Parts: sequence; structure tokens; C-alpha cells
Amino acid sequence: MKLFKLFRKSFFDNMILFYLFILALCFAGMVYYSDFIVNHLLISERTSSLQSQARLIATQYAKSYFDKDTNNVQLEEQLTSLNSLLNIDIWIADADGQLVAASPRDQSNGIEERRKLYQKLQEITSMIHLTESFAMTGDFYGLFEENTLSVGIPMQYKNKQVGYIFLHSSLSDMSSIKSTIIQVLCLAYLLIMLFSLLILYHFTKKVLNPLDQINSVALDYSNGNFDSSLSVDDKYEIGQLADSLNNMAGELQKMEDYRKNFISNVSHDFRSPLTSIKGYLEAMQDGTIPPERQAHYIDVVLNETRRLTKLTSSLITLNDFNSSSLILKKSIFDLSHTIQITVDSFEGIATKKKVQLLPDLPSNPVMVYADQDKIYQVLYNLIDNALKFSNENSSIFITVLPASEDKVHISVKDKGQGISEEQQKHIWERFYKADSSRGKDKHGSGLGLAIVKEIIKAHNETITLESEEGKGADFSFSLPLAPSQKE
Repeated sequence: MKLFKLFRKSFFDNMILFYLFILALCFAGMVYYSDFIVNHLLISERTSSLQSQARLIATQYAKSYFDKDTNNVQLEEQLTSLNSLLNIDIWIADADGQLVAASPRDQSNGIEERRKLYQKLQEITSMIHLTESFAMTGDFYGLFEENTLSVGIPMQYKNKQVGYIFLHSSLSDMSSIKSTIIQVLCLAYLLIMLFSLLILYHFTKKVLNPLDQINSVALDYSNGNFDSSLSVDDKYEIGQLADSLNNMAGELQKMEDYRKNFISNVSHDFRSPLTSIKGYLEAMQDGTIPPERQAHYIDVVLNETRRLTKLTSSLITLNDFNSSSLILKKSIFDLSHTIQITVDSFEGIATKKKVQLLPDLPSNPVMVYADQDKIYQVLYNLIDNALKFSNENSSIFITVLPASEDKVHISVKDKGQGISEEQQKHIWERFYKADSSRGKDKHGSGLGLAIVKEIIKAHNETITLESEEGKGADFSFSLPLAPSQKE
């Protein structure tokens, strides 16, 4: 177990061990396969060589015997000479398998060997088709004590088979040749293994060094330290991973900053009304506020609670948009009617502030396919926002125009203070208020436009802002027309 743990120190160690294991298996397979292939090739080459020698002997030596130019004693002397020269045993038999001449391996015991050979060959020829060639390895039916390659071919004379020639060659010398070839192949393979190990070492280090750096920086990120950065000089996957982590760190830092700002803003927006409520209630409790004035301050407390309720409701709405469980209740409805209802709800506020609400709507109904309640919320927030920043005796224009064959374009435009370019970069952020002093809009939460953005995004549509300081602001968004309204 300790040894196993030792070999699990790192990914690099495991990779090297696994690679060595694979190399060992491949080496064993290579040795086995090479032995088989080399043995097969050597035997094939030796077989082809023996068959060629057999045809040559049949032509140059045996032919003269069957022509009656030489007798079997002379033929055997010739075969014995060939045996010494070629180191092969040569047997010549007639067409019936009777031994005519042979070159025995042991010349000192030729007579006895000949007698045994005569007897044995009679048994063997009954198992061999003497009209066909053959090649085999082994002890040739028990005649040899060592591994031997034996070939045989029929001899033709005047279009007639007159005999059969057997050649036997020991395979001991071939074993040494095979051993030499295998050694050379093994040496070449070991060199290749060594070279591949060096390449693997270089490659893994090139990969693992950046991975170690990535792992170290990732640990810093997990501990909340997003200042660490990766510098990996690689244009492939490792470099792309490093770039992705750097981007992730930037996004995480933004999220951390947003979290801090969120807590700060929520704390501020909750603390102010809670402090007011607490102060007024304590004043009424200890008699600082006389009974005849308590009704007035109860109204103030109620207004503050309404502010808290609105803020809480906005936070819940935004949380719903961040949840995958949000389902839009889309339906077909008249957009013009929804706009008119929204405008009517601001009539009192607009009159009090001396601002005209001027809806420019088509004469015919504009049927769209969307979530009517959510679109009402978008229109309400945009008109409310326009009223807050409009000057007295100014106008707010709400227009509906076709954007394309299947979409409609809605615009809410005011002639108020406008929004600077710097403020436009943050206008969609939660809790952001264009009036940084919070003086103009004491009751605003800075969540209205963030909610608007999320609702339009949920509809897979877009909303844009065009504004200049002192010249007002124009918020525009699109909605899909109902199928019946598409041209």
C-alpha cells in the first residue's frame, strides 16, 4: 500500500508509470511477433533454397543415374560430397519410394544407418504423396534428434516420374541467425522507447508546468484572491484555458465588487426608512410627538413601509429573473390598450408635476405576443423614470411604430435632464442611480431599469437608450407581433 501511494505522487509520475507499462507490453508483443515473423521468413527462405537445390541435384546428379551413366555407389559418393559442401542430407528414392542413394550424417556408421534408413523410409513414403512436393519442420517422423527442415520434390524424366528427392537441413544455424535479428530489433526498439520517453518527458513537463501554475492560481481564486493572473505562452488548449481562467477571475472580481455594492446599497436603502420608522415610533412612544400630530407621522411611517415593500418586491422580481424557474405567461393582447392603461395610472402625478403624457398610438389595435403583466411593468417603470427626471411644463412621448414584418417598436421619450455617456454605461446596473447624491429621488431604489432590462431579455428582445445631457432620454424596445398581425 505504501508503494502504491508512493507512485501516486503526481499526474506526471502516474503517466510515466502507465507509459512504461504500455511499453513493456508492446515490447513483449514485439519480441513474440518478431520471433514468429523472423522464424516464418527464415524457414520460407530456407525452404525455397532447398527446393532450388533439390531441382539442381535432380538435374545434374540423379538424372545421370536414371540414364544409367552412374551407379548408386557413385551417386552416393556425389551426394556425400554435396553433404560436406552444403551441410544438408540428401536422399534419392525411386518412384516406389525405395532408397537409391543417401548422404548419411554419420559417415563412420554409414552401413547401419543406411539399413535403418531403408526400413524407416518404407514406412514414411506410405504417408507422403510422392507425386507432390512437400515441406515440413520437426524430426521428420522421428528420424532426427534435432529440429530439421525437410523438403521433397518428385523427379521427372522423359515426362515420367522416375524418383523422389529428399533434402534435410538442420535449423540450429537458423536459430542463431534468428537470435541475432531479434537482438538487433530489440536494441532498435529499446532506443525508440528511450527516445519516446525523452519526448514524453519534454511534452508532459511543457504541459504540466502550466497546469501547476493554473492549479496554484485556481487555489488563490478559491480563497477569494482574484489578483493572481496567469501568463502561459501557449496558443493551444492550455493557453486558452489560462485565458479563460483570467477572464473568469475578472468576472469573479466584478461579481465580488457587485456583491459588496449590492450589500452596501441594500443596507443603505433599508436603513434609511427603518431609521425613520424607529425614530418616529419612539418619538410617539415617549411623547415627543404630541397626540394631535401623531396621525401625520403615522402617514409618514406608512409611506416608509410602502417604500420598503416596493424595494423588497423589486428584489424578489430580480431574483426570479435570475432563477431558471421563471416562466413567462405569454398571451396575445392589444399593446395600445396596455400603454393607455399605464399612461392613465400616471395622470395624477403628471398633472401635479405639470408634465404632459402624449401617447402616439395607431388607430387600429396592435396585437403582440408577450407577457402582458411584465410588459405593463416595463412601461410603468419607463414612464415613472421619465417623470422623475422631466422638468415642469415638458412632455413625455410614448410611440408605437412597426420595426419589421414581425416586430413592433415602442419608445418612451422625455425632454428632461438627460443622461451623460458615463452614466449610460451603468444605467442598467442594480441600485445604480443617475443622481449620485440621491437628492432628487429619495424614494427610488435604483432597481427599476434593471428589472426592465431583465424582462425584455427574458422575451429575447432588446432595449436601447439614446440620451444627451440636457436634451432628455429615449428608451426604446421591441416586441414580437402576434401571428395574425404579421404581414
